[in-house]
Amino acid sequence: MLRLFHLFLLSNAVLAGALSYYHGTDVGSSSATISLQRFSESHVEKYNDIVAESDKSARQQRLEATTRREILARTASSLFIGVSPLGFSPSPSLAADAAVGSVASRGNEEGMVSQPKLASLLKRVPTFAIVDARGVPYFVVGEDAKLTSYFFLSYGEAKRILDVAISSADRAIRETKKEMKAKKVALTKDDEDELGINPWKNARITSVPLDLAVSLASKGKLAGAYFRLASSESDIEDALAADGSDDLPEGKVPLFYVEDMTITDGDEVVSPLYFQKDQLITDYMRQVAKKNTNNAGDRTKISVPPDVKVTELFATITEMIRPGGDDEELKTLRFVAPVDSKTKAEQCRRGEKEPFRLGERLIVL
Repeated sequence: MLRLFHLFLLSNAVLAGALSYYHGTDVGSSSATISLQRFSESHVEKYNDIVAESDKSARQQRLEATTRREILARTASSLFIGVSPLGFSPSPSLAADAAVGSVASRGNEEGMVSQPKLASLLKRVPTFAIVDARGVPYFVVGEDAKLTSYFFLSYGEAKRILDVAISSADRAIRETKKEMKAKKVALTKDDEDELGINPWKNARITSVPLDLAVSLASKGKLAGAYFRLASSESDIEDALAADGSDDLPEGKVPLFYVEDMTITDGDEVVSPLYFQKDQLITDYMRQVAKKNTNNAGDRTKISVPPDVKVTELFATITEMIRPGGDDEELKTLRFVAPVDSKTKAEQCRRGEKEPFRLGERLIVL
């Protein structure tokens, strides 16, 4: 049932020659034409006009990143962390009242899926962000000199990146102190205090719904910075293997599906799109096993894995809300969150006063 949909998406410019991996490749915001606006246009203009200077810093040794995906562990020749205001403070409860916007440069005509419906579908999927104790997001400067904050599609990937950042910064501090001691560099008490500060020591992981994450990522440059979505390394590798491609542009999110596979969502029969291949295969095999049990005459070989296909989140969203679309099956698509995401999201938000704060940002260069 999803065959034509898959072929259309792979020919779409959003995928730019199919999937490509994270190795510093930059993809401009024009590749994601959907714009689920979180803020009014006047807010966005104000937001874009203000790029504040950071007035706090802590110097530390430069770290080498093994890949662009581990940019949180990399610093410049000096490492600075600062709190930077963004000009206005949105409501603290962003997850509860994320607004549904409009598609840029399009009329009021609805696509096969209405924007409120799409927002409700995305909102079911948690993403995970690295923030400080007050919910201020961390931004890092990548190899393309773009200030970026990430929404991770799995808790495990967010934790992996944060752990790498913490351990790498600790190692940089030790090495810098050792080098200065060897060179007999005289340090003031303030220098020693600054040098001993790990900028990630107060970092934690919070949860943000996918509708807000997509909204911010689709906006492109906001106040001189970018928000991007990030799948785990294993999910990216699975997508590349399934699609036969070599590369996935940063910020693009692979989705896995099996043609003609359906699941029940309340009273509806829907076509699932998974963020993780293993979860898709597990659910598919469970369906086949149940079918074999209920229908002894149908001996489908459960040992044979399904033919997993890959599409991309932003391309899918764009097609769902594209005015003039006529593919009825788009109405049946559902995004299936990673199996432990909802539980992890609840754990992250437990006791939080401000899960995610956009009025400020923490910059690590």
